[in-house]
Amino acid sequence: MAEIIVMPKLGFNMSSGKLIQWYKKEGDPLKKGEPFFSVETDKTAIDIEANHDGVFLKKFIEEGDTADVTLPIAIVGKEGEDVGSLVKEIRRQLNITEVAEESAAGAAAASAAGGSVPGSQATAAAAVTAGEEAASGQAVRAPEVGDGGRIKITPRAKRIAQENGLDVNALTIAGTGYEGGICEKDILDYLEVHRIKATPVARKIAGEQGIALDGIQGSGADGRIMKRDLVGEAASAAAPAAPTVPAAAPAEKAAGTAGQAGAQYTADGKEILETVPYGGVRKIIGERLSESKLTSPHVYFTQKVNLEKLLDLRKQVNEAQDKKTSVTDFIARACVVAIKKYPEVNESLAGDKIIRYKTVNLGLAVAAPNGLIVPVIRDAEKKSVVEISKEASFLIDKARAGKLTPAEYSGGTFTISNLGMFGIENFTAIINPPEAAILAVSASKDEAVVITGADGSKSIEIKPMMNITLSVDHRLLDGLLAAQYVTEVKRLLENPIELFL
Repeated sequence: MAEIIVMPKLGFNMSSGKLIQWYKKEGDPLKKGEPFFSVETDKTAIDIEANHDGVFLKKFIEEGDTADVTLPIAIVGKEGEDVGSLVKEIRRQLNITEVAEESAAGAAAASAAGGSVPGSQATAAAAVTAGEEAASGQAVRAPEVGDGGRIKITPRAKRIAQENGLDVNALTIAGTGYEGGICEKDILDYLEVHRIKATPVARKIAGEQGIALDGIQGSGADGRIMKRDLVGEAASAAAPAAPTVPAAAPAEKAAGTAGQAGAQYTADGKEILETVPYGGVRKIIGERLSESKLTSPHVYFTQKVNLEKLLDLRKQVNEAQDKKTSVTDFIARACVVAIKKYPEVNESLAGDKIIRYKTVNLGLAVAAPNGLIVPVIRDAEKKSVVEISKEASFLIDKARAGKLTPAEYSGGTFTISNLGMFGIENFTAIINPPEAAILAVSASKDEAVVITGADGSKSIEIKPMMNITLSVDHRLLDGLLAAQYVTEVKRLLENPIELFL
């Protein structure tokens, strides 16, 4: 019997997932346990394995598309199994609609042939575009047309098209979705290729009023569509206006705009290197850190640590074992030991309650390919420096490979962010919500230090010094407690033998 594959819920707060890659094509056999597809969550990409043997019969989203959790994305069954009725039911559930009037089919076909069809200016523009692409040798294909001459397009693709002022009826797009329908990825690819230049205000007006931007000649710099092109007589006539250059743009740059193929400029004349979508993991990181900074009053406490004894002890430990420990491993252990003395640091705010944890789940901020991620060493209070070192290496490798599971990057109670390996001498870190504190670790650097002898005499010596800065949520932790905690971490690092007791 056929099985419906849904977008998996891979974390407590996960509401949707982005399909990164199908490892199989429709019609391919599947074996239980082998990778089927990859999903991007709010933190990382996770491979999803097949639940049992079968054949990949149908897919309902494409690579790059996003779907809400628990919604169907594919069907797996036996070879030759009839799943027609199941497909129709899923399409109804997903609200995969077919839009556009029957005349759009004729317009799309004429566009694919390089001709034009009487109608709106947007339709004519699409036909010319298709002809130009055909002349250049690029393959052009009209969208698949369903029963009754309707173009098939997913709701998400339709929404993105409307938000960007695209007339779906007039587009010549080769749909790569289910049964040749237009999906989100197709619209995004079209926007990337054609790069319709318009101000955000113009795009908003176009989306609200259903105005097709691809048929309007802008009056801004480099033909950019402005608000004035869409309101009043300009919008009703949709008459092309001669491009003008704002006074703020240098004359030589304005001249270069027309001569440099593909060059893009802002309204005030700055040349654009590239435009990258603000979404996915990067957007989620930004939203969470912004929320943390805005809702948690951050206070910072810095101490300078003498690493001389720690580096000597680390050398001895590494000579006695194959697995090499890092300075971060010692810092991690010091943070955990200090929490035993000051347990208030290991807490979070949940509504009108402060939850103080006995368990120390230690997070280590790691720069992964998709953005910052914090793998978590669970029950760190029960682990030695060497045990922390081994687990940290394992998790960091998985993080950089984008293979962490939700259980491996959630549930932290305290976090360390170390930028010492990049030579950063001092920085402050934003608290990882819902935690109450985070320790920023900077680079070790030889400095002249005043040393006071047993007899009170003073001398200047060169010592390896390192700055550590504790960021705390002032709603939960008072300054005195935070100062005591970071000073205790400093004391432990300067007397590292205590980390092994």
